[in-house]
Amino acid sequence: MQMDMPRALKYASIWLLNPMVATISTRGSSEGLLSVIVMALLWAVLEKRVALAGALLGIGVHFKIYPFIYALSIIWLLENDESHTEEAVGILLPSMINRLASFLNPSRILLTLTSLAVFSALNLSMYVIYGLPFMQHTYLHHLTRVDHRHNFSPYNMLLYLSSSTAAQGTSSGNRLESLAFIPQLVLSAVLIPIVLAKKDIAGTMLAQTFAFVTFNKVCTSQYFLWYMIFLPLYLPYSSFMKRPLIGISALAFWIGGQALWLYPGFLLEFYGLSTFTPGLFLASLFFFLVNIGILAVIVADVGSRSGNSVTLCACGAARVGKKAARGLE
Repeated sequence: MQMDMPRALKYASIWLLNPMVATISTRGSSEGLLSVIVMALLWAVLEKRVALAGALLGIGVHFKIYPFIYALSIIWLLENDESHTEEAVGILLPSMINRLASFLNPSRILLTLTSLAVFSALNLSMYVIYGLPFMQHTYLHHLTRVDHRHNFSPYNMLLYLSSSTAAQGTSSGNRLESLAFIPQLVLSAVLIPIVLAKKDIAGTMLAQTFAFVTFNKVCTSQYFLWYMIFLPLYLPYSSFMKRPLIGISALAFWIGGQALWLYPGFLLEFYGLSTFTPGLFLASLFFFLVNIGILAVIVADVGSRSGNSVTLCACGAARVGKKAARGLE
């Protein structure tokens, strides 16, 4: 399924002409470049260029950690054509060894080895140049990170309270930061890929990214770009477009939720007023619930797609997006 050029340009403009994308990209954040890597990864997967997809996945995870959540979706999608035939005729694999051998097909092995090789080579080269500070600031920092400013996450208030114990050198200050990853990763890196990946890989990656950002212990505006890059591929068949009332309401609540947070945030940052409770805390909870509602719609939309047709649709949308980008040059 492909779109005509005028319609494709409209959807591509959601990213290409988005003022939020332009503002965040021009203030020094690298999300725009990372989005190019992620889109290239999606294109390589849809075109079945497995080695290239593995290399791009390794580069993306080195560039910023979060693209690792796409690994299971891609691996789950890279299935032997013969496996469907076997299921259709009722052939049962005789043992767990055969099942494992069937799962570890050449494409999955190639993707895994290529991504690990590229990721390891890049990290090793950075370690040789920068040493332990590279490991600390790139990876280990996230395990104990405490950001209680500029943070839309509902963890914001808890991070603020735990920061005092962390400053005193007590171990309890790090407990929350470690546990916060559990619901986030279970949902975005395991459950969503298993349920949705074979229906629509582009929509699945959107749902994964949206869940990852929503449940992250640190949630800032630049992270929104991580999932906004997928909107031109998802919106054409989404409930937000088919039912305008849902789309307009979701957008209004999404923007309004940020506005409710930004006002007490402004008072905190510029006037030095303590607005953590109830202002920032309640605003964070409201914005979190809004995002949960949007995520539920996305998951329902992707889940309603049929596997083969959706993959072709996503591939067509990706090609149209490239043509649309050329048309705007």
